[in-house]
Amino acid sequence: MLYKQRYINTIKIFVKNFLYFLTYFFTLVFLLGCNSKFTTKQASKNIDCPSIFFSSEHRNYIHSNEKVISLDNLAFKANINNFKFNISCKKSNNFELYPLDILFIIEPLTAKQLNIKLPIYTTLLDQKNNLIDTQYFSIETEIINNQESKEYSTIEHISRLNIATNKDNVSSIIIGFMLDNEKKDLLN
Repeated sequence: MLYKQRYINTIKIFVKNFLYFLTYFFTLVFLLGCNSKFTTKQASKNIDCPSIFFSSEHRNYIHSNEKVISLDNLAFKANINNFKFNISCKKSNNFELYPLDILFIIEPLTAKQLNIKLPIYTTLLDQKNNLIDTQYFSIETEIINNQESKEYSTIEHISRLNIATNKDNVSSIIIGFMLDNEKKDLLN
């Protein structure tokens, strides 16, 4: 009987120690993981920001609430007015980050919707003007109604495009609106 009791206590101690070991092991794996912050963290460093250009053919944007767009039924028109890097460009973990603030001037004409979306593209070029990447963004803003005159006023909207790429030879970025053929024909 004493032998059985000692055997049961030995098994209990073994199981208890084994459970402690598993708990410690899985806690360690959970905290460190495969891509540990301690082993893969790289400091970000400031880099020179690329040159910015506006596409001359895609600098203006028009929108209509009707299926067939014409100059008579435009809801609003917008243009890309200016840009600025308010935060420095950085390289972190093999990615280059370009936080570009863009100023849009939006002029409501016959707007029925208060919420609007502006489709934007950015094209990244190297020093030889070879295409590296094209990224697409959707800028959302609201048209504000003047309470006194019951009319819509022109809006100056600033939006940040967080452009990120794993290419390190970006020399310039071209910005423009995404336009279909109908809108291109009306604007030109």
